[in-house]
Amino acid sequence: MKAKVYLTGAGPGDPALLTLKAKRAIKNADVILYDRLANDRFLEYASPEAEKIYVGKKAKDHHYTQSEIETLMVEKVQAGKTVCRLKGGDPFIYGRGGEEALKLKEAGIDFEIIPGISSSLAVPLYAGIPLTQRHLASSFAVITGHEAADKDESTIEIEKIAAAVDTLIVLMGVGKLPQTVARVLEAGKSPDTPVALVRWGSRSNQQTITGTLADIVEKVEAADFKPPAVIIIGQVVNLREKLGWFENKKLLGKNILVTRPRGQAASFVEMIEAEAGNAVLAPTIKIKSAQNREPLQKAVKNLAAYTHLIFTSVNGVKYFMQALESQRLDLRALAGIKIMTIGSKTAAELKQNGIRADFIPDDYSTAGILEYLKKFEGENKINFNQSSFLLPRADIAPQLLEEELKKLGAEVNNVEAYRTESVKLEAEILELLLNEELDLLTFTSSSTVENFISGLEKLIENKNLELEAAEKISNQQIWQQLKEIPTACIGPVTAEKAEEYGLNLKITAAEYTIEGLFAAILKYYF
Repeated sequence: MKAKVYLTGAGPGDPALLTLKAKRAIKNADVILYDRLANDRFLEYASPEAEKIYVGKKAKDHHYTQSEIETLMVEKVQAGKTVCRLKGGDPFIYGRGGEEALKLKEAGIDFEIIPGISSSLAVPLYAGIPLTQRHLASSFAVITGHEAADKDESTIEIEKIAAAVDTLIVLMGVGKLPQTVARVLEAGKSPDTPVALVRWGSRSNQQTITGTLADIVEKVEAADFKPPAVIIIGQVVNLREKLGWFENKKLLGKNILVTRPRGQAASFVEMIEAEAGNAVLAPTIKIKSAQNREPLQKAVKNLAAYTHLIFTSVNGVKYFMQALESQRLDLRALAGIKIMTIGSKTAAELKQNGIRADFIPDDYSTAGILEYLKKFEGENKINFNQSSFLLPRADIAPQLLEEELKKLGAEVNNVEAYRTESVKLEAEILELLLNEELDLLTFTSSSTVENFISGLEKLIENKNLELEAAEKISNQQIWQQLKEIPTACIGPVTAEKAEEYGLNLKITAAEYTIEGLFAAILKYYF
C-alpha cells in the first residue's frame, strides 16, 4: 500500500467519541504525530511498532513549530511511512489542517482527511448547554479567541458576529477573555448575558465555570481557570442548571489505576469511563502461552481419561480450545465429561465456543468450589474416588484446589495452559503517585498486586528519572503515599495479598468479577 498521510480528527477527548475511521487510521499507521488536545488513550490503538511523536503546542510552549510538523510529515512519507496526523477536535476547525493539507499537496504527498467531532459542538453539550433551543436560540457562530485582542489587528468582526447570532462559541480564548467580553458588550449584548467556560470538556477532569458578561472575567481570574476551555456566550447557558449531566457522573475527576493485562482491560476501562472516571492503564502482567505446551497437548489427546473439567479463567478456556484445535479435535472429544466454570465471564467464554457448563458455583473461592462439589457427592451424583479432574490453569495458579480434590480421593491433573509475565511499569505511574494524582488502585489477581509493587520498587530505585517531584521526597515518603491511596480488589485472595503489602484496602468485591468489582467501587464512592 502506498504511503500517505491521514489528517485525523481525534474529537474533544472522550475516548468513546473517536470515530471508527480515525481508530483504523491510528491502528494502521507507521508514524503517529499527535497533539496536546488529542487524548493519549488513543495511542493504545496503535501498533506496538508504530513511532509515536508528540508535536503538541500550547501558548509559548511548542515542541515543534508548525513548519517543523509539516516538514516532518513530508519526510516520514517520503521514507515510505504511513502517517496519522492526530489532532484534537476536527482538524479543519482551527486545527490548521488546511495548511498541512496544502503543504502535502505541494510536496506531491497523498493524503486523506478524517473529520473529528469538534469541541465547539461537543463540549457545550457535555456541560449541558445546547447551542440552539426553540424559542431561545436559533443561530450560533464559532470563532477563535486568538484574534480577539485588538480590533485593529483582528480579522474577526466580533461585534457584527455577536450581534447577528444568539449563541457565540469561542475556541482558544481564555487568555484573551477580557478583550473578547469587551467587544461582545460593544455589539450591544446585555451585561446580564450568561457565559460559561468549560475546561477539558468531555474528559474526566472537565470543569465548568459560569457567570455573565459583567462578572465572568473576575470569576475566571479568581478561580485561576486555565486553558484549554471552550467559551459559550448566550441565553442557552442557563439551561445548564437543568440539562447538566456529565459532571453528575459518579467517578468524575477520579484517576483509577487499572493493573489488568492490557488485552483484558477494555471492559473495565469502558465501565470506568462510562461514569466519567479516568482509567490509568498500568498493566503489570501479560498473558502468554505455556513455555512447555506438551502437557496440555497430551491432556487434550487423552480427554477420555477424565470425568471432570474445571475452567477457572477465561484464559484457561482460550488456551484449552487452541490446544483442542491444534490436535484436530472438536467438541465431540468432550462427550461424557462434566464441565465446571468459575465465574460468569468464564462461562460466557465457554459458551461462545459452543459449550454450556454443567456446574457454575456461586462462590468462586476454593472452599466454595469444594462445597459445591461435595453437595453432588451427597446426592450420589459424583464419586471422588472414581473421578479424574483436568484443570487447565495458569503457571502461578494456587495449588490448593488440586490438593483438596486429591484429599477427597480424586485424581487431578493441574496442567499449565498459559503463563503470566511481569510488565515494566511506566515512569508516568510514579509521577502520578508523587503528584498525589491517583485516587484509587485496583487489582484483579494476586499477581497484579505483586508485580505492581515490584515494578514500583524498580522505578523508585531509579532516581535518575527526570521527575522534579522525585528530588523532593524520600523513598519512605513515596511508600507512605502509596499506602494512603484507597485500594480495590476483585476478591478475598487478592485482598489478602494487598494487605500483606500494607496497601489501604477499602473495597473487596462481593462478586468476584469485573462487574462485581466495579459495582463495589461505585458503592464505595456513593
